[in-house]
Amino acid sequence: MIKLVVIADDLTGALDTGVQFAKKKISTLVTSNLNYDEKYNDYSVIVINTESRHLSSIQAKKIVKNILLDFSDKGISFFYKKIDSTLRGNIGSEIEGFIEGLKIQKLSLIPAFPLGNRTVKDGILYIDRMPLSETQFSRDILNPVKDSYIPDILEKQTSIKSSLKDKNSILSISIDNEKEVFVFDALIKDDLKKIGEFLYSNNLLKYTAGSAGFAEILADYIDVEYWSNKISLDDDRCLFVCGSINEISLNQCTYAETLGYNKETLNFKKIISHNCKELSNYMISNTDFKKKMKENKNILIKTSDSKSVIKETIDYAKINNLSIKTLTSNISNNTGQFVADLILEYDLKNLIVFGGDTLTGILKKINCSYIVPLEEIVPGVVLTKAIYDNRFINIITKAGGFGDEDIIEKIHSFMNLYLEI
Repeated sequence: MIKLVVIADDLTGALDTGVQFAKKKISTLVTSNLNYDEKYNDYSVIVINTESRHLSSIQAKKIVKNILLDFSDKGISFFYKKIDSTLRGNIGSEIEGFIEGLKIQKLSLIPAFPLGNRTVKDGILYIDRMPLSETQFSRDILNPVKDSYIPDILEKQTSIKSSLKDKNSILSISIDNEKEVFVFDALIKDDLKKIGEFLYSNNLLKYTAGSAGFAEILADYIDVEYWSNKISLDDDRCLFVCGSINEISLNQCTYAETLGYNKETLNFKKIISHNCKELSNYMISNTDFKKKMKENKNILIKTSDSKSVIKETIDYAKINNLSIKTLTSNISNNTGQFVADLILEYDLKNLIVFGGDTLTGILKKINCSYIVPLEEIVPGVVLTKAIYDNRFINIITKAGGFGDEDIIEKIHSFMNLYLEI
């Protein structure tokens, strides 16, 4: 029976949140199906990926609102609006859709994710102790965030009032008929716990929003029978696909090469075209590439070697009247097609994927609608089981901006614990 519904705007965020419940033995399903499905009743937590980060604010709000209108009469105990931990996307308009879809007045927003070095003080989001507007996320090519003060970010996307709360002032919350978002400060995990305790004791925990950080706290309040799903890795081959253009991810790829990953960088300008099936067929039949795939257990497929290539490609897209939405869709679909062909051609059982759009493209091309998160390897890195065509493939996912440079080494140390060969 469904106890909690989570709404996330991209797939890696959905998985990063879903695993907070799965690691506490709560049955969790992640899906991109926007409509209610009877299958969901087999799970305690349903995480819905709306794929709305790159949509217009009007479209994003409408999607979130319509989903919740469909779920609001199902007797569900909790609803959670997951937002990006660096505040990218349509967070204000989606929160507005969340409030309207559930027909509520008050929503508590807890954006901090201390274990991922995302903290909030006086309403300002800090990444690694630096205000958000001074980090690389303010220069994100697709979703730049120019502000650090959370109420200002919300104000640009919604007319709903927002007010700051911290562990010393949360008792001042008033209950009236005016729609309002309460923004909470949090510097450490214990702050999140105290916020959870307060919201629960004041009957305010049913409707909340935030990052994966507070989702872990919310998991402690869900009353369910514990669930177990065995982790099984029976193949030591691994394909690492990086579609993220984040500097952190690119540095992690460089580190992976020092560990012996054999790199193949795709032609990014070809990936934005509609003809990647031709590229896929060429790559798979290419003698050198076939040899590389057969002789190496660890292969790295990259869509770019540097952000300068991405900038040039986006300029090209503008000259040719390609919208950002079309650009990201083409990259996602075409990279997804190529990787899906590799999975089929080489019977791959293990994938590592950096970047939510890339992961979405891969899953679409293998006709996967449901993913079961299994374990959190480190904050932001999730082991999942993707179910498709009565089969499954292990996929380890990571949002672009998470992790230390040696993250791939930590992933392999984890995998080695479960290899059954």
